[in-house]
Amino acid sequence: MAQLVRQQELQVRVAYHSFALQESDDASLPVPYPDEGEFGKYLNVFPGRLDFYSAGHTHTAAVTVEVWDGPPGIHDAEEWEEQ
Repeated sequence: MAQLVRQQELQVRVAYHSFALQESDDASLPVPYPDEGEFGKYLNVFPGRLDFYSAGHTHTAAVTVEVWDGPPGIHDAEEWEEQ
């Protein structure tokens, strides 16, 4: 079963209904933010980048980021909106 490695709470600025988590060296990303994100889709996944959609246009969102040492167990998967 996967174990939680690290957890961090962040205040994220949402603009134009979205925000992204990405690698710190954005020069190495094949698709720069916000290019190619699908509007209205909760999670868009790209190499080195995750885009999140929000129903609110511009606001600050409380986000909790977790790093795990493996994928969630089958029984845990039902609790996640996206994987």
